[in-house]
Amino acid sequence: MLLRRVALLAFAAALLLASSASADEADTKGARDAFLRGAKLVREAQWAEALAAFEESAKVRPHAVTTFNIGACHRATGRYMLARRDFERALREHKKSGEKELSPALAEETRRAVDEVTKLQATWDLELLPDEATLSIDGAPLEAFTVDDRSVLLAGTLPPGPGAPAPKGAFRVLLDPGNHVLTVSRRGFADAVRNETLAPGTTKSLRLELDKLPATLRVASAPEGGQVTLDDFDVGLAPLTISRPAGRYRVTVKKKGFLPFETQAVVDPGQTVDVTAKLSVDKPSLVQRWWFWAGAGVVLAGAATTTYFLTRPEPERPPVDGGGLGWAVRAP
Repeated sequence: MLLRRVALLAFAAALLLASSASADEADTKGARDAFLRGAKLVREAQWAEALAAFEESAKVRPHAVTTFNIGACHRATGRYMLARRDFERALREHKKSGEKELSPALAEETRRAVDEVTKLQATWDLELLPDEATLSIDGAPLEAFTVDDRSVLLAGTLPPGPGAPAPKGAFRVLLDPGNHVLTVSRRGFADAVRNETLAPGTTKSLRLELDKLPATLRVASAPEGGQVTLDDFDVGLAPLTISRPAGRYRVTVKKKGFLPFETQAVVDPGQTVDVTAKLSVDKPSLVQRWWFWAGAGVVLAGAATTTYFLTRPEPERPPVDGGGLGWAVRAP
């Protein structure tokens, strides 16, 4: 019934366009020709081509009847969310024109069309954790609006592109029935992808909590082969890659013959931090070298001998025999 009426309305709208006064006759003719082409394609059930023709006409000369036909094409191809938006826009355009663009019967038909596609749409009640996650469905962002102080997103009405931030807390998504791919992402967390099939007029609920990504530490040493410890736990020889929960870590690298290297590394979820330990050769001090102590032993031995000779007591000489005269001569 609705689709048969579309074809008839197409010609009715063409007559409206042809009779409307306009300063730009070329634009009016272009809009009328595109509209008539769309009407012909509707009779042939070529909905995609008819949609393109009606959209071309509306771009030149917007009209509530043209918008209604665009919605009917979307309805025929199962794009219920777009159809609902088109039918509601047709009613707004009709009201803006002083209710002159749609006949009373067509206005009522448009309202019934809104009710029909609303009953066919699927509903997804979502809650995403943590907040500030980015959401896309079928590779496109969602159109946001508010109903009764509740966040509602419309899927399938925007062109493909990166996802957009999702509302905080629980929210509702309206979408066409069928198979859909939901993608949720947030920096520092693993992406969540869900493939769901929703039947016409049904409602599904989903609470999705993202998993934190681990942090990654890549530790290298120059020269290679340094023993790496993380907060005093041995983790292997450099170079190596370590996955750990996000946080602050004390990284120590040791190698025989080199001075120890130590630093603090702070890594966020999903972040990779490179640590390169440039080890310095350990040069022992003078008192740590073996030859110093060998030489010191010789010096100490010589010093002890000298000290002995300088400090030993002078031995007492035996009395000198002075002969019969009792004289004695002492060497100076």
